[in-house]
Amino acid sequence: MPLAEPLQRQDIATLYADHHGWLQGWLRKKLGSTACAADVAHDTFMRLLDREDAVAAREPRAFLATVAQRVLFNHYRRQKLEQAYLDVLAQLPPLHAPSPEERALLLATVFELDRMLDGLPPPVKRAFLLRQLDELPQEDIARQLGISLATVKRHLQRAGSATQAWQQLQIQHEHLPPAAHASLLRACVQANAPRRHAVKTLALLLACGASLYAFERRSPWRSWTADYRTGINQRRVVTLADGTRLTLNTGSAVNIAYDGAQRRIDLLAGEIFIATGKDAAQRPFFVGTPHGSLQALGTRFTVRLHDGYASAGVLEGAVAVLGGDGSQRLLLRPGEGAHFDSGGYHRQALAPYGGAWLNGMLVARDMRLADFLAELSRYSEQPLACTPAVAGLRVSGSYPLADVDAIVDTVSASLQLRRNTITRFWGHQVVRIELAAR
Repeated sequence: MPLAEPLQRQDIATLYADHHGWLQGWLRKKLGSTACAADVAHDTFMRLLDREDAVAAREPRAFLATVAQRVLFNHYRRQKLEQAYLDVLAQLPPLHAPSPEERALLLATVFELDRMLDGLPPPVKRAFLLRQLDELPQEDIARQLGISLATVKRHLQRAGSATQAWQQLQIQHEHLPPAAHASLLRACVQANAPRRHAVKTLALLLACGASLYAFERRSPWRSWTADYRTGINQRRVVTLADGTRLTLNTGSAVNIAYDGAQRRIDLLAGEIFIATGKDAAQRPFFVGTPHGSLQALGTRFTVRLHDGYASAGVLEGAVAVLGGDGSQRLLLRPGEGAHFDSGGYHRQALAPYGGAWLNGMLVARDMRLADFLAELSRYSEQPLACTPAVAGLRVSGSYPLADVDAIVDTVSASLQLRRNTITRFWGHQVVRIELAAR
């Protein structure tokens, strides 16, 4: 046994002396770079030095090529992960950007989190993401995944190392907006799986897609470069060059593109109200969204982005919902609305109180508590939620949006519920309405 280590090192030394030049040349042909080939060859022999068992290969070059392929795969994987991480940081304003020294330390933690996630089976990883991104209680995770509470606890316990790495990353990034944390975790998830596991990873992302989209939707950097934007519970009125009056609701962002051929507003986030002006050049007026386009025909109307689709409602005039080829698919008249996405269009009656936000009000008529809080969350700095046990309770009333806390307290009192504020790992707070303790 005492001779194992010297023999191992001697074997590796022989491999290095006889085949290092060949390996570096082989890698140079694959990579097209002498420097990269030298780095990978070096890492290949360093990996062999870390082996506990002795090296004994009948075909040394085939053996070295196999090890080098694994090193190369990890090299590409780390490159992909690093790029995903840097892409997230690049979208932050200079105020939030870490120094080069901090970036190096943070990236090391990201690599560690990636390693932890890679070692988790898909069901465990799914439970981890629901807990860390959706912040769901264990009981809700069990219901959503269709497994027992005991199984959820076992999954989260198995994901303990990943949770620790995630908490460390949150602490190191505590100066970032809360939504950035979810984007960093998503970057790890997306870059984490090898190509041969792409289908499994895609299934995982789809399973957690609603949660990821919700966080991404809140990400502030989407609107930081917009022509006009509003923060949480802010409203803004803008008069454009042609006299069009544009009102932005909470957390909204638009770009304006007027030229000699057309007038166009691109809705990037949130909700807007448009009262089109009379254009001397009679240029057509369009509103673009990620889910389709609209053409205004001398009108007053609203447009809103939802999770996975957009909606429009017409108060005056007419609005055409356009297909991908620019053709008219649906014509909306006063009192009519529509939901639309890339796959289709659905006409519906205009919500009777959908425009109450223009007057700073939220109006509910026999609305489920869960739906009411989801709507109210748009105007709150803190996410609002409720437990499944009270989600179906009904809410009615007119509420001034200037004081969201007062609305939560009023609704909680009227339903004989209690308000509970939960502080998460990075100091982020979630307000949850639940049954009052007896």
